[in-house]
Amino acid sequence: MIRSDGMKGKGAAAPGAPSRRASFVALGVLMLTYLLSFVDRTALGVLQEPIKRELGLSDWQLGLLSGPAFALLYSIAGLPIARLAERYSRSIILAVSLVIWSGMTMLCGLSRSYGQLVLARVGVSVGEAGGNPVAHSLIADLFPPSERGRAIAIYSFGAPAGAFLGAVATGWLAFHFGWRTAFLMLGPPGFILTLAVIFLVPKPKRGQFDERMQDDVDAPSLRAVISVFAGNAVLRHLAMGAALIVLTGYGIAAFLPSFLIRRHGLDLGTVGLLAGIVNGLGAAVGTVASGFIVDRFGSRDARLYAWLPAVMAALSVPCFIWGFLTDKLAVAIPLLTLGTFAIYTYIAPTFAQLHNMLETRMRATGASIMYLIMNLVGLGIGPPLIGILSDRMTRMAMKNAGGLDCSASATLPGCQQAVGIGLTYALVVISLPLAWASVHFWLAGRKLGSHRVA
Repeated sequence: MIRSDGMKGKGAAAPGAPSRRASFVALGVLMLTYLLSFVDRTALGVLQEPIKRELGLSDWQLGLLSGPAFALLYSIAGLPIARLAERYSRSIILAVSLVIWSGMTMLCGLSRSYGQLVLARVGVSVGEAGGNPVAHSLIADLFPPSERGRAIAIYSFGAPAGAFLGAVATGWLAFHFGWRTAFLMLGPPGFILTLAVIFLVPKPKRGQFDERMQDDVDAPSLRAVISVFAGNAVLRHLAMGAALIVLTGYGIAAFLPSFLIRRHGLDLGTVGLLAGIVNGLGAAVGTVASGFIVDRFGSRDARLYAWLPAVMAALSVPCFIWGFLTDKLAVAIPLLTLGTFAIYTYIAPTFAQLHNMLETRMRATGASIMYLIMNLVGLGIGPPLIGILSDRMTRMAMKNAGGLDCSASATLPGCQQAVGIGLTYALVVISLPLAWASVHFWLAGRKLGSHRVA
Protein backbone atom coordinates (compact mmCIF):
# COMPACT_ATOMS: atom_id res chain seq x y z
CA MET A 1 0.00 0.00 0.00
CA ILE A 2 3.01 2.29 0.15
CA ARG A 3 6.09 2.55 -2.02
CA SER A 4 9.36 3.09 -0.20
CA ASP A 5 10.64 5.41 -2.91
CA GLY A 6 7.56 7.60 -2.80
CA MET A 7 7.10 7.34 -6.60
CA LYS A 8 3.50 7.02 -7.63
CA GLY A 9 1.42 7.92 -10.60
CA LYS A 10 1.21 7.48 -14.29
CA GLY A 11 0.64 11.20 -14.93
CA ALA A 12 -2.41 10.69 -17.21
CA ALA A 13 -5.94 11.39 -15.99
CA ALA A 14 -8.78 8.90 -16.28
CA PRO A 15 -11.45 9.30 -18.98
CA GLY A 16 -14.13 11.78 -17.89
CA ALA A 17 -11.81 13.51 -15.43
CA PRO A 18 -12.26 17.26 -14.77
CA SER A 19 -10.57 19.51 -17.31
CA ARG A 20 -7.41 21.42 -16.42
CA ARG A 21 -9.49 24.59 -16.19
CA ALA A 22 -12.03 22.96 -13.87
CA SER A 23 -9.23 21.58 -11.72
CA PHE A 24 -7.62 24.99 -11.28
CA VAL A 25 -10.97 26.66 -10.60
CA ALA A 26 -11.58 24.05 -7.91
CA LEU A 27 -8.08 24.66 -6.54
CA GLY A 28 -8.87 28.36 -6.33
CA VAL A 29 -12.07 27.68 -4.40
CA LEU A 30 -10.26 25.31 -2.04
CA MET A 31 -7.60 27.95 -1.48
CA LEU A 32 -10.29 30.49 -0.59
CA THR A 33 -11.76 28.14 2.02
CA TYR A 34 -8.31 27.78 3.59
CA LEU A 35 -7.85 31.55 3.40
CA LEU A 36 -11.13 32.13 5.20
CA SER A 37 -10.27 29.63 7.93
CA PHE A 38 -7.09 31.58 8.63
CA VAL A 39 -8.91 34.89 8.64
CA ASP A 40 -11.11 33.50 11.40
CA ARG A 41 -8.13 31.90 13.16
CA THR A 42 -5.95 35.01 13.00
CA ALA A 43 -8.68 37.27 14.36
CA LEU A 44 -8.25 36.00 17.90
CA GLY A 45 -4.54 36.86 17.98
CA VAL A 46 -5.20 40.41 16.80
CA LEU A 47 -8.08 40.91 19.23
CA GLN A 48 -6.64 39.26 22.32
CA GLU A 49 -5.38 42.48 23.94
CA PRO A 50 -8.85 44.16 24.06
CA ILE A 51 -10.37 40.77 24.99
CA LYS A 52 -7.82 40.44 27.79
CA ARG A 53 -8.69 43.87 29.15
CA GLU A 54 -12.46 43.44 28.96
CA LEU A 55 -12.60 39.91 30.38
CA GLY A 56 -9.66 40.31 32.78
CA LEU A 57 -7.58 37.41 31.42
CA SER A 58 -3.96 36.32 31.92
CA ASP A 59 -1.53 35.36 29.15
CA TRP A 60 -1.99 31.74 30.23
CA GLN A 61 -5.74 32.00 29.52
CA LEU A 62 -5.06 33.68 26.19
CA GLY A 63 -2.70 30.84 25.35
CA LEU A 64 -5.41 28.31 26.13
CA LEU A 65 -7.78 30.11 23.75
CA SER A 66 -5.24 30.11 20.92
CA GLY A 67 -3.95 26.61 21.71
CA PRO A 68 -5.83 23.72 23.36
CA ALA A 69 -9.30 25.30 23.07
CA PHE A 70 -8.80 25.19 19.31
CA ALA A 71 -6.23 22.47 18.76
CA LEU A 72 -7.68 19.52 20.66
CA LEU A 73 -11.00 19.14 18.86
CA TYR A 74 -9.54 20.50 15.61
CA SER A 75 -7.04 17.66 15.63
CA ILE A 76 -9.29 14.90 16.97
CA ALA A 77 -12.38 15.76 14.91
CA GLY A 78 -10.27 15.71 11.75
CA LEU A 79 -9.92 11.91 11.87
CA PRO A 80 -13.63 10.92 11.74
CA ILE A 81 -14.26 13.64 9.15
CA ALA A 82 -11.37 12.29 7.08
CA ARG A 83 -12.84 8.79 7.30
CA LEU A 84 -16.11 10.18 5.91
CA ALA A 85 -14.16 11.91 3.13
CA GLU A 86 -12.66 8.55 2.07
CA ARG A 87 -16.19 7.29 1.37
CA TYR A 88 -18.62 10.14 0.67
CA SER A 89 -18.87 13.44 -1.25
CA ARG A 90 -15.90 15.53 -0.29
CA SER A 91 -17.37 18.82 -1.53
CA ILE A 92 -20.51 18.42 0.61
CA ILE A 93 -18.44 17.61 3.70
CA LEU A 94 -16.32 20.72 3.07
CA ALA A 95 -19.42 22.90 2.57
CA VAL A 96 -20.96 21.76 5.87
CA SER A 97 -17.67 22.36 7.68
CA LEU A 98 -17.47 25.87 6.23
CA VAL A 99 -20.96 26.76 7.48
CA ILE A 100 -20.15 25.50 10.98
CA TRP A 101 -16.90 27.39 11.46
CA SER A 102 -18.30 30.63 9.99
CA GLY A 103 -21.28 30.54 12.33
CA MET A 104 -19.16 29.77 15.37
CA THR A 105 -16.81 32.66 14.52
CA MET A 106 -19.77 35.00 14.77
CA LEU A 107 -20.67 33.51 18.14
CA CYS A 108 -17.21 34.53 19.41
CA GLY A 109 -18.38 38.13 19.08
CA LEU A 110 -21.48 37.41 21.19
CA SER A 111 -19.56 35.77 24.04
CA ARG A 112 -19.99 37.48 27.41
CA SER A 113 -17.56 35.41 29.45
CA TYR A 114 -14.31 33.51 29.08
CA GLY A 115 -16.17 30.18 29.21
CA GLN A 116 -18.50 31.20 26.38
CA LEU A 117 -15.55 32.33 24.29
CA VAL A 118 -13.80 29.00 24.87
CA LEU A 119 -16.90 27.11 23.72
CA ALA A 120 -17.20 29.28 20.61
CA ARG A 121 -13.54 28.64 19.73
CA VAL A 122 -14.11 24.93 20.20
CA GLY A 123 -16.99 25.20 17.71
CA VAL A 124 -14.72 26.97 15.23
CA SER A 125 -12.17 24.18 15.60
CA VAL A 126 -14.73 21.44 14.92
CA GLY A 127 -15.82 23.17 11.72
CA GLU A 128 -12.30 23.85 10.48
CA ALA A 129 -11.30 20.24 11.19
CA GLY A 130 -13.10 19.23 7.99
CA GLY A 131 -11.20 21.63 5.77
CA ASN A 132 -7.68 20.35 5.29
CA PRO A 133 -8.19 16.56 5.05
CA VAL A 134 -10.95 16.98 2.46
CA ALA A 135 -9.04 19.57 0.43
CA HIS A 136 -5.82 17.53 0.40
CA SER A 137 -7.70 14.44 -0.76
CA LEU A 138 -9.30 16.39 -3.61
CA ILE A 139 -6.03 18.01 -4.70
CA ALA A 140 -4.31 14.62 -4.93
CA ASP A 141 -7.04 13.50 -7.34
CA LEU A 142 -7.09 16.73 -9.36
CA PHE A 143 -3.33 16.92 -10.07
CA PRO A 144 -0.62 14.37 -10.94
CA PRO A 145 2.35 13.72 -8.61
CA SER A 146 4.67 15.97 -10.60
CA GLU A 147 2.35 18.96 -9.99
CA ARG A 148 1.23 18.29 -6.43
CA GLY A 149 3.93 20.40 -4.82
CA ARG A 150 2.83 23.56 -6.59
CA ALA A 151 -0.88 22.66 -6.24
CA ILE A 152 -0.50 22.24 -2.49
CA ALA A 153 1.55 25.45 -2.41
CA ILE A 154 -1.26 27.35 -4.15
CA TYR A 155 -3.83 25.85 -1.78
CA SER A 156 -1.61 26.54 1.24
CA PHE A 157 -1.17 30.14 0.06
CA GLY A 158 -4.59 30.57 1.65
CA ALA A 159 -2.99 30.36 5.10
CA PRO A 160 -0.63 33.36 4.83
CA ALA A 161 -3.09 35.30 2.68
CA GLY A 162 -5.77 34.67 5.29
CA ALA A 163 -3.35 35.61 8.06
CA PHE A 164 -2.59 38.90 6.30
CA LEU A 165 -6.20 39.76 5.46
CA GLY A 166 -7.38 38.60 8.87
CA ALA A 167 -4.83 40.74 10.69
CA VAL A 168 -5.42 43.87 8.61
CA ALA A 169 -9.22 43.60 8.38
CA THR A 170 -9.68 42.55 12.01
CA GLY A 171 -7.35 45.27 13.26
CA TRP A 172 -9.23 47.91 11.23
CA LEU A 173 -12.67 46.67 12.29
CA ALA A 174 -11.68 46.45 15.96
CA PHE A 175 -10.04 49.88 15.88
CA HIS A 176 -13.20 51.50 14.51
CA PHE A 177 -16.05 49.31 15.80
CA GLY A 178 -14.72 47.11 18.62
CA TRP A 179 -13.62 43.49 18.89
CA ARG A 180 -17.15 42.03 19.03
CA THR A 181 -18.20 43.62 15.74
CA ALA A 182 -14.99 42.37 14.14
CA PHE A 183 -15.94 38.75 14.92
CA LEU A 184 -19.53 39.27 13.72
CA MET A 185 -18.35 40.64 10.36
CA LEU A 186 -16.10 37.64 9.64
CA GLY A 187 -18.89 35.05 9.43
CA PRO A 188 -21.03 36.02 6.39
CA PRO A 189 -18.29 35.55 3.72
CA GLY A 190 -18.15 31.87 4.70
CA PHE A 191 -21.82 31.35 3.93
CA ILE A 192 -21.31 32.85 0.45
CA LEU A 193 -18.23 30.71 -0.22
CA THR A 194 -20.23 27.59 0.65
CA LEU A 195 -22.14 27.98 -2.63
CA ALA A 196 -18.88 28.09 -4.61
CA VAL A 197 -17.75 24.86 -2.94
CA ILE A 198 -21.00 23.10 -3.86
CA PHE A 199 -21.14 24.25 -7.48
CA LEU A 200 -17.49 24.70 -8.53
CA VAL A 201 -15.62 21.84 -6.84
CA PRO A 202 -15.98 18.70 -9.03
CA LYS A 203 -16.05 15.10 -7.89
CA PRO A 204 -12.90 13.59 -9.46
CA LYS A 205 -12.38 9.84 -9.59
CA ARG A 206 -10.23 8.71 -6.72
CA GLY A 207 -6.74 7.74 -7.76
CA GLN A 208 -7.15 8.85 -11.36
CA PHE A 209 -3.43 9.66 -11.60
CA ASP A 210 -2.31 6.52 -9.77
CA GLU A 211 -0.92 3.36 -11.29
CA ARG A 212 -4.07 1.54 -10.26
CA MET A 213 -7.45 3.27 -10.30
CA GLN A 214 -9.00 3.01 -6.84
CA ASP A 215 -12.31 4.83 -7.16
CA ASP A 216 -14.29 1.65 -6.49
CA VAL A 217 -11.91 0.15 -3.92
CA ASP A 218 -12.99 0.17 -0.29
CA ALA A 219 -11.10 2.55 1.96
CA PRO A 220 -8.53 0.84 4.21
CA SER A 221 -9.31 0.78 7.92
CA LEU A 222 -8.05 3.52 10.20
CA ARG A 223 -5.76 0.97 11.86
CA ALA A 224 -4.25 0.09 8.48
CA VAL A 225 -3.52 3.74 7.68
CA ILE A 226 -2.01 4.34 11.11
CA SER A 227 0.18 1.23 10.68
CA VAL A 228 1.45 2.48 7.32
CA PHE A 229 2.10 5.93 8.73
CA ALA A 230 3.80 4.70 11.91
CA GLY A 231 5.88 2.14 10.03
CA ASN A 232 7.46 4.64 7.66
CA ALA A 233 10.49 6.53 8.99
CA VAL A 234 10.18 9.30 6.39
CA LEU A 235 6.62 10.15 7.43
CA ARG A 236 7.52 9.99 11.12
CA HIS A 237 10.37 12.46 10.74
CA LEU A 238 8.31 14.75 8.50
CA ALA A 239 5.49 14.74 11.06
CA MET A 240 7.78 15.58 13.99
CA GLY A 241 9.63 18.27 12.06
CA ALA A 242 6.35 19.84 10.98
CA ALA A 243 4.94 19.63 14.53
CA LEU A 244 7.92 21.49 15.97
CA ILE A 245 7.64 24.19 13.31
CA VAL A 246 3.94 24.59 14.11
CA LEU A 247 4.77 24.79 17.82
CA THR A 248 6.97 27.80 17.16
CA GLY A 249 5.16 29.29 14.17
CA TYR A 250 1.64 29.29 15.54
CA GLY A 251 2.83 30.37 18.98
CA ILE A 252 4.62 33.36 17.49
CA ALA A 253 1.67 34.22 15.26
CA ALA A 254 -0.71 34.08 18.23
CA PHE A 255 1.33 36.48 20.36
CA LEU A 256 2.94 38.71 17.72
CA PRO A 257 0.21 41.40 17.95
CA SER A 258 0.58 41.49 21.75
CA PHE A 259 4.38 41.67 21.36
CA LEU A 260 4.10 44.68 19.01
CA ILE A 261 1.74 46.44 21.41
CA ARG A 262 3.72 45.74 24.59
CA ARG A 263 7.30 46.00 23.30
CA HIS A 264 6.92 48.73 20.67
CA GLY A 265 3.82 50.58 21.92
CA LEU A 266 1.81 50.39 18.69
CA ASP A 267 -1.94 50.95 18.28
CA LEU A 268 -4.26 48.15 17.16
CA GLY A 269 -4.63 49.40 13.59
CA THR A 270 -0.87 49.53 13.02
CA VAL A 271 -0.42 46.19 14.75
CA GLY A 272 -2.90 44.56 12.36
CA LEU A 273 -0.96 45.84 9.35
CA LEU A 274 2.48 44.81 10.62
CA ALA A 275 1.30 41.42 11.90
CA GLY A 276 -0.27 40.91 8.49
CA ILE A 277 3.05 41.65 6.78
CA VAL A 278 4.99 39.25 9.00
CA ASN A 279 2.47 36.40 9.12
CA GLY A 280 1.03 37.02 5.66
CA LEU A 281 3.76 38.20 3.31
CA GLY A 282 6.54 36.11 4.81
CA ALA A 283 4.46 32.95 4.96
CA ALA A 284 2.98 33.48 1.49
CA VAL A 285 6.33 33.76 -0.26
CA GLY A 286 7.77 30.79 1.65
CA THR A 287 4.75 28.60 0.97
CA VAL A 288 4.44 29.28 -2.75
CA ALA A 289 8.16 29.38 -3.54
CA SER A 290 8.83 26.05 -1.83
CA GLY A 291 6.07 24.30 -3.79
CA PHE A 292 7.46 25.40 -7.13
CA ILE A 293 11.05 24.67 -6.09
CA VAL A 294 10.39 21.07 -5.04
CA ASP A 295 8.33 20.35 -8.16
CA ARG A 296 11.11 21.81 -10.32
CA PHE A 297 14.12 20.21 -8.65
CA GLY A 298 12.63 17.49 -6.46
CA SER A 299 11.77 15.49 -9.56
CA ARG A 300 15.51 14.84 -9.87
CA ASP A 301 16.17 14.14 -6.19
CA ALA A 302 13.32 13.52 -3.75
CA ARG A 303 15.55 14.39 -0.79
CA LEU A 304 14.88 18.05 -1.57
CA TYR A 305 11.33 17.57 -0.24
CA ALA A 306 12.84 17.22 3.24
CA TRP A 307 16.16 19.01 2.97
CA LEU A 308 14.73 22.36 1.82
CA PRO A 309 12.67 22.81 5.04
CA ALA A 310 15.61 21.42 7.06
CA VAL A 311 17.96 24.19 5.91
CA MET A 312 15.33 26.91 6.14
CA ALA A 313 14.23 25.93 9.67
CA ALA A 314 17.83 26.19 10.85
CA LEU A 315 18.25 29.63 9.24
CA SER A 316 15.06 30.93 10.84
CA VAL A 317 16.34 30.62 14.44
CA PRO A 318 18.75 33.62 14.42
CA CYS A 319 16.18 35.67 12.47
CA PHE A 320 13.55 35.23 15.16
CA ILE A 321 15.88 35.70 18.12
CA TRP A 322 17.40 38.90 16.72
CA GLY A 323 13.98 40.14 15.60
CA PHE A 324 12.49 39.82 19.08
CA LEU A 325 15.47 41.22 20.97
CA THR A 326 16.14 44.33 18.90
CA ASP A 327 14.60 47.61 20.06
CA LYS A 328 14.40 48.92 16.49
CA LEU A 329 11.04 48.20 14.85
CA ALA A 330 12.54 48.83 11.39
CA VAL A 331 14.95 45.95 12.04
CA ALA A 332 12.51 43.67 13.84
CA ILE A 333 9.81 43.52 11.14
CA PRO A 334 12.12 42.46 8.25
CA LEU A 335 13.82 39.85 10.46
CA LEU A 336 10.54 38.39 11.71
CA THR A 337 9.19 38.37 8.15
CA LEU A 338 12.31 36.55 6.93
CA GLY A 339 12.04 34.01 9.74
CA THR A 340 8.38 33.39 8.91
CA PHE A 341 9.25 32.97 5.24
CA ALA A 342 11.85 30.36 6.18
CA ILE A 343 9.63 28.18 8.37
CA TYR A 344 6.73 28.18 5.91
CA THR A 345 8.80 26.35 3.32
CA TYR A 346 7.82 23.09 5.07
CA ILE A 347 4.13 22.89 4.06
CA ALA A 348 4.15 22.11 0.34
CA PRO A 349 7.11 19.67 0.39
CA THR A 350 5.80 17.81 3.44
CA PHE A 351 2.28 17.21 2.13
CA ALA A 352 3.36 16.60 -1.47
CA GLN A 353 5.65 13.83 -0.23
CA LEU A 354 2.87 12.47 2.00
CA HIS A 355 0.46 12.17 -0.94
CA ASN A 356 3.13 10.69 -3.18
CA MET A 357 3.72 7.91 -0.65
CA LEU A 358 0.12 7.00 0.24
CA GLU A 359 -2.59 5.22 -1.72
CA THR A 360 -5.53 7.38 -2.79
CA ARG A 361 -8.03 6.01 -0.23
CA MET A 362 -5.50 6.77 2.51
CA ARG A 363 -4.80 10.39 1.66
CA ALA A 364 -7.55 12.20 3.55
CA THR A 365 -6.86 10.07 6.61
CA GLY A 366 -3.08 10.41 6.19
CA ALA A 367 -3.39 14.20 5.95
CA SER A 368 -5.61 14.16 9.02
CA ILE A 369 -3.05 12.11 10.97
CA MET A 370 -0.33 14.55 9.93
CA TYR A 371 -2.43 17.51 11.08
CA LEU A 372 -3.32 15.66 14.28
CA ILE A 373 0.36 15.31 15.19
CA MET A 374 1.21 18.83 14.08
CA ASN A 375 -1.63 20.51 15.91
CA LEU A 376 -1.57 18.52 19.14
CA VAL A 377 2.15 19.31 19.52
CA GLY A 378 2.13 22.73 17.86
CA LEU A 379 -1.19 24.42 18.54
CA GLY A 380 -1.86 22.45 21.70
CA ILE A 381 1.47 23.28 23.36
CA GLY A 382 2.88 26.38 21.63
CA PRO A 383 0.51 29.24 22.61
CA PRO A 384 -0.11 28.12 26.22
CA LEU A 385 3.62 27.49 26.68
CA ILE A 386 4.34 31.05 25.56
CA GLY A 387 1.63 32.25 27.95
CA ILE A 388 3.18 30.37 30.87
CA LEU A 389 6.68 31.59 30.05
CA SER A 390 5.44 35.15 29.55
CA ASP A 391 3.60 35.25 32.88
CA ARG A 392 6.59 33.78 34.70
CA MET A 393 9.16 36.05 33.08
CA THR A 394 6.93 39.07 33.65
CA ARG A 395 6.88 38.31 37.37
CA MET A 396 10.68 38.03 37.31
CA ALA A 397 10.92 41.40 35.54
CA MET A 398 8.64 42.97 38.16
CA LYS A 399 10.77 41.51 40.94
CA ASN A 400 13.96 42.84 39.33
CA ALA A 401 12.32 46.26 39.03
CA GLY A 402 12.01 46.52 42.79
CA GLY A 403 9.00 44.34 43.42
CA LEU A 404 6.37 46.09 41.29
CA ASP A 405 2.75 45.31 42.17
CA CYS A 406 0.64 45.51 39.03
CA SER A 407 -2.43 43.73 40.39
CA ALA A 408 -4.37 46.98 40.61
CA SER A 409 -3.38 48.32 37.19
CA ALA A 410 -1.22 46.88 34.44
CA THR A 411 -1.03 50.23 32.63
CA LEU A 412 1.59 51.73 34.94
CA PRO A 413 4.84 52.53 33.06
CA GLY A 414 6.90 50.01 34.99
CA CYS A 415 4.26 47.32 34.55
CA GLN A 416 3.99 47.92 30.81
CA GLN A 417 7.74 47.49 30.47
CA ALA A 418 7.69 44.30 32.56
CA VAL A 419 4.95 42.60 30.51
CA GLY A 420 6.83 43.58 27.35
CA ILE A 421 10.06 42.04 28.64
CA GLY A 422 8.28 38.89 29.79
CA LEU A 423 6.64 38.24 26.43
CA THR A 424 9.82 39.08 24.51
CA TYR A 425 11.91 36.45 26.26
CA ALA A 426 9.09 33.91 26.05
CA LEU A 427 9.10 34.35 22.27
CA VAL A 428 12.89 33.98 22.16
CA VAL A 429 12.68 30.68 24.03
CA ILE A 430 9.92 29.33 21.79
CA SER A 431 12.11 29.97 18.71
CA LEU A 432 14.68 27.36 19.79
CA PRO A 433 12.70 24.17 18.85
CA LEU A 434 13.16 25.14 15.19
CA ALA A 435 16.71 23.78 15.38
CA TRP A 436 15.26 20.43 16.53
CA ALA A 437 12.77 20.52 13.65
CA SER A 438 15.65 20.97 11.21
CA VAL A 439 17.23 17.72 12.42
CA HIS A 440 14.02 15.73 11.78
CA PHE A 441 13.69 17.06 8.23
CA TRP A 442 17.33 16.28 7.54
CA LEU A 443 16.87 12.70 8.75
CA ALA A 444 13.74 12.35 6.60
CA GLY A 445 15.80 13.34 3.56
CA ARG A 446 18.44 10.74 4.34
CA LYS A 447 15.72 8.07 4.56
CA LEU A 448 14.18 9.14 1.25
CA GLY A 449 17.26 8.53 -0.88
CA SER A 450 18.00 10.19 -4.20
CA HIS A 451 15.25 8.66 -6.38
CA ARG A 452 13.24 10.63 -8.91
CA VAL A 453 9.56 11.55 -8.44
CA ALA A 454 7.21 10.50 -11.24
